[in-house]
Amino acid sequence: MLATLALAALVVPQAPAVPAKAVPMAIEVRAAANASAPVQAWARELRAALDQRKDEFRRAKPGESAELVVRIDSVVPGPGGAQAMNGALVMGKNARPFNLSYPGEAAPQAEKLARNLRKLADQMKAAPAAR
Repeated sequence: MLATLALAALVVPQAPAVPAKAVPMAIEVRAAANASAPVQAWARELRAALDQRKDEFRRAKPGESAELVVRIDSVVPGPGGAQAMNGALVMGKNARPFNLSYPGEAAPQAEKLARNLRKLADQMKAAPAAR
């Protein structure tokens, strides 16, 4: 009888596994309060771009630790009218500095960064923390 029940459990079709809905990652965009106008503008543009990606990100609530922090340190002029935004992605104790050189306005670049942040965050989760 026990063998019949075990065999029946193996033969009964099972419902396909439903993939779990991805939970939006808590994120924070930081720029110093006394930062330059271009740094503040970058932070505003990136926050706006991330707000549009509700399935991937949500702003960290007051008192909540963000899973990912995008720190914008500086925006400096580059050659030929280009700009360079310097910052870091911070996840826990792991920080990855980066710079982004771009021509023109910050808004389209902020959208591109927002589009790629989930992939970058997933790579940071998978990589062992730097010691």
